[in-house]
Amino acid sequence: MNNKTAKEIYKSYKIKAALLTALYIAGLALCFWLVTENSLLGIGCTVVLAASLRAPFEKIREKDLEGVIYEDLDAEKFSELVELGAFKRHNRFQILAAMNTGDYDKVLALVEQSEKKTDNPVEQCNNLYRKGYIYFEKGEFDKLPEIVREYEALKRKHPKIAHVFNSYTVFDKFDAFADEDYEYVIGVCDIDLKELNPKNQNYKLTKINVSFYRAVSLYMMGDMDEAKKAFEGIIAYAPKVHKAKLAQEYLNKMN
Repeated sequence: MNNKTAKEIYKSYKIKAALLTALYIAGLALCFWLVTENSLLGIGCTVVLAASLRAPFEKIREKDLEGVIYEDLDAEKFSELVELGAFKRHNRFQILAAMNTGDYDKVLALVEQSEKKTDNPVEQCNNLYRKGYIYFEKGEFDKLPEIVREYEALKRKHPKIAHVFNSYTVFDKFDAFADEDYEYVIGVCDIDLKELNPKNQNYKLTKINVSFYRAVSLYMMGDMDEAKKAFEGIIAYAPKVHKAKLAQEYLNKMN
């Protein structure tokens, strides 16, 4: 767990990035000098330099910045990093921060901006998921069927990449939940939790999301003992994401 503040994390990242940049510039100067001596050697060194420094830059960003949400599950601190400008021009991280802090208005505003800028079907699918995610968290289950209909229409409109949409199993959960088929949702969630790959960057966030769908389904079925265990598990696992607050609200309803 990183105990530094968002400003301290961002400052540390910028220092490391500056050092790498300085190293890159020094290496580039050497490459230009080599070009004057031997053009093939200079060009070859430039390519090697660019390739070798890309990985360290990405590693630092993933560990220092993205790790705040993906590893530490600290939604508020991650949101602060976004506000500090740590992810310039990365709309995805702004949405990720807003979703995990429960800032629904901001999510919808960003989704609206995205819808105006792109006709990419995968991004359109992502935006539908983001809307459904909000409806589910807010308990507005009656709005989920429309989300599923739009998803199915999008899938039919782009048959050549229908296989891509098949990975969005969350829409099956939305559809089943709208039909009050809670046993189906629980069964699918149990399978998902067993098959999640701990090596994936978003493993922990996905685990929370799936656990929440399962917990809400148990609650709606009236299995309060199991629902209580599930909600308490979410709070213990990720106390600093918005779903922990929602889980506590469900627990309060049971008491």
